[in-house]
Amino acid sequence: MPKRFGEFELNFSAINEPTTFEEATSCNEWKAAMQIEYDALIKNGTWRLVDPPIGIKPIGSKWIFKSKYKADGSLDKHKARLVAKGYAQK
Repeated sequence: MPKRFGEFELNFSAINEPTTFEEATSCNEWKAAMQIEYDALIKNGTWRLVDPPIGIKPIGSKWIFKSKYKADGSLDKHKARLVAKGYAQK
């Protein structure tokens, strides 16, 4: 008998999303996701690593990690995003 919408069970506890860079780098899947994100930023020309001007403190960045799931609840992929800490601007 097919299940109705909302009746399937998901086991999200099996996949833990890292909250720190150190946690993420201990897992090959998350390291690969970070590499994909970094490569995309470089390829698109939206980000590059440069030395800051003298006397200027650059805005920091942070890695955000999310597990993406298919409609049936199975894991689709690990997603990593490098974001600017815009809230630190003055």
